[in-house]
Amino acid sequence: MSEFWDAASAVATTAATGVALWLAVHEVQMRRKDETDRQAAQARLVVSAIEGTRGEVVNHSSEPLLELRIIRAGADVDGRPVAVRWAEDAQRIFRNVSAGEERHLELRVQGWGPLIHPELSYEVGTDEGVAPFNASNHRLTIQFLDAAGLWWQRVGLEPPTRVLGEPAQPAANPE
Repeated sequence: MSEFWDAASAVATTAATGVALWLAVHEVQMRRKDETDRQAAQARLVVSAIEGTRGEVVNHSSEPLLELRIIRAGADVDGRPVAVRWAEDAQRIFRNVSAGEERHLELRVQGWGPLIHPELSYEVGTDEGVAPFNASNHRLTIQFLDAAGLWWQRVGLEPPTRVLGEPAQPAANPE
């Protein structure tokens, strides 16, 4: 009978050790998630959008951005990316963007070819704009240095991601 109790005690000890190990791992994971959320708090409040012929970036946080880089502008047509152009002399690296401040990028209107009526399938004019008429998901790709000294990237309204290593240089104007 003592063999039974020895085996039961070993099983219970192993189970208790497993539960304790799982709890410790879970606690570490939760602390990492909390730290990541804390670090991303400012980054979530830096928002970009394309409005008409302007790409706009607004720092809605209560802290300054030490540096802001507008890397590229784009949109999608039928699920494929389309590059959006900007004025040749446009500034795309900004230093010290205060809380509540906005920076913008003037975008160039381009000719995209004939504008075809979607139902009647004939030409109704010229498709001109910063992106084709049927484009969706207009977005800026930005990178910025937050007040804590961390680099972040945001593509449109997607969640921010940490930039590990050197930040990107703004892309050349697409041809």
